[in-house]
Amino acid sequence: MPPSPLYTFGEFRLDPEQRALFRNDEIVSLTPKAFDTLLLLIQNHGRVLDKDALLKKIWPDTFVEEGSLARNVSVLRKVLEPGLPGQECIENIPKRGYRFVADVRSVQPDAIDSISGAAEENLLKVSPSRPIRRFIRNSTLAMTSLLVASGLLLFLWHRYHLGPRARKVMLAVLPVQNLTGDPEREYISDGLTEEMVAQLGTANPAQLGVIARTSSMAYKRTQKTVSQIGRELGVDYVLESSLRGTGGRMSITAQLIRTSDQTHVWAQVYDRTAKDILAVQDDVARGVSRQIQISLLPEEEVHAAVAVNPEAYDAYLKGRFYWNKRTREDMSIAENYFHQSIEKDPNYAPGYVGLSDTYQLMVFWSQLAPKEGFGRARAAAEKAVALDGRSAEAHATLASIRETFDWDWTGAESEYRHALDLNPNYATAHHWYAEFLAGHGRFEQASSEINKALELDPLSPAIATTVGEMLCRTGHCEKAVEQYQKVLQMYSGYPQASYLLALAYARLGRYEQAVAQIDRAIAGPNLNPGWASSTRAYAAAVSGRRQEALNLIPHVKKDTEPEFIDYNLATVYAALGDNDRAFANLERARIAHDVTLLLIEADYRLDNIKADPRFKELLHRMNF
Repeated sequence: MPPSPLYTFGEFRLDPEQRALFRNDEIVSLTPKAFDTLLLLIQNHGRVLDKDALLKKIWPDTFVEEGSLARNVSVLRKVLEPGLPGQECIENIPKRGYRFVADVRSVQPDAIDSISGAAEENLLKVSPSRPIRRFIRNSTLAMTSLLVASGLLLFLWHRYHLGPRARKVMLAVLPVQNLTGDPEREYISDGLTEEMVAQLGTANPAQLGVIARTSSMAYKRTQKTVSQIGRELGVDYVLESSLRGTGGRMSITAQLIRTSDQTHVWAQVYDRTAKDILAVQDDVARGVSRQIQISLLPEEEVHAAVAVNPEAYDAYLKGRFYWNKRTREDMSIAENYFHQSIEKDPNYAPGYVGLSDTYQLMVFWSQLAPKEGFGRARAAAEKAVALDGRSAEAHATLASIRETFDWDWTGAESEYRHALDLNPNYATAHHWYAEFLAGHGRFEQASSEINKALELDPLSPAIATTVGEMLCRTGHCEKAVEQYQKVLQMYSGYPQASYLLALAYARLGRYEQAVAQIDRAIAGPNLNPGWASSTRAYAAAVSGRRQEALNLIPHVKKDTEPEFIDYNLATVYAALGDNDRAFANLERARIAHDVTLLLIEADYRLDNIKADPRFKELLHRMNF
């Protein structure tokens, strides 16, 4: 297959294969989406590209507002202006889209690689100063040839070394295979996967993007090839590992594979005692970083060298193993293991993070009352931050508490930002921050964050469901229905998608479909019966079936956990136009600190009462 053509315009050269833009021989820094925008415009230069077409091409299957595209175009204009003096490069076509209007030439790479008299002339033009230009003009042929050769070497160095790093190198850490023959050691292989994702994610986030654990674990025991996984996740490399051993000895084999041609770039075998598992992770992280030409940051070297009690770490791995199962029964087991981890090492920050995350989920599943659960969660998160201020997980967990229970919006946003500064590859922080922004009606920023989360964790059902939720909140419920259906095709019966799909049908006035979806959801796993009852009542109310909605209210009260009854009832009364009862229930929910009140500002189920002055007063009492 012939190589992709290069595009030249003004002082610029765009290389689609390397995903790099050069001005003369200097690389120009662009975000991946800005590069995609420029490439589409140049490939269609002279033609008008509609905004909708651009949005679909650049952000496929993701909700993005036009403002994101406009920002990309604005950035490109500023970047290109110095190299196209006096020329307009991107023309805005009102109410339609954009057109690239600068002169563009399409050339094959070989044409640029061959040095000619024209290349000599270009080399003279980019020389840094007049004295040097004068010297070159008066030099001998031999000197000219030497400089031309040097110019070629410089170009090749840029192309083959800087070119691939114009964007992040993307890596997926595939699940560590447990080949010990002992299913009791499954928690070790899963824990190793999670910890290597975390360590590599902080190695050098500006240059290395690491796919999150949720998406990586989808390939556990997969039969798919490396190239298939590479295409599905959009990664350049995968890290495959396996665990073998008996008794107190373990052998871990790790190999780095390039997805484009399935070349084995690097492999290493680590023989360790079971107590040295943490050291193995550090060795693997460093080995992979070296092979993809990325050095660990100095701070990371110090951080990685901190000694950890192996028994504390072992208990932590077991805790995360059960926490990731996300069932009520497993939360209690996870809590016990995280306590063991802290007992073995009271200064082990991850143990406190795990404990805090567990308490928060226990509140949502009514295993703990909000005041008690979030009180415990806050204490654990603050302890984790005090022990390790560089832990993105600790700061994101603390942010979640400040948002969900404290209603300290400024403090929560500050913690989310700090977590992402510490680890821009932490998909969960991007996800939670996106939900925070959407809850405050800041949908353009929320869209940017959810896109980052989706890029880092493309197979996460929770993140994909949040994309649908944002679509419906911004009035695109038909698109939201399509998004929820995609999630349910991949993860049959996923509770949140099932529930939100029924709500979307109800909002669109498709009552029969809403009820059918609720019935399907109830038959599936882990759906909260209170959500089902309140959604059925809301669907009846917005469909004009007033008496049916009223008849369902006792079921809402019976099926809903005590902590969530008032908010669920408020959504039904709001849809019925009974503002007094709606506000009475919302006020009780506020006093009880119902965590679902986070939705209040952007919850379309409350649209009927948002013009009432009492709604603004309620928001004020919640510090909005």
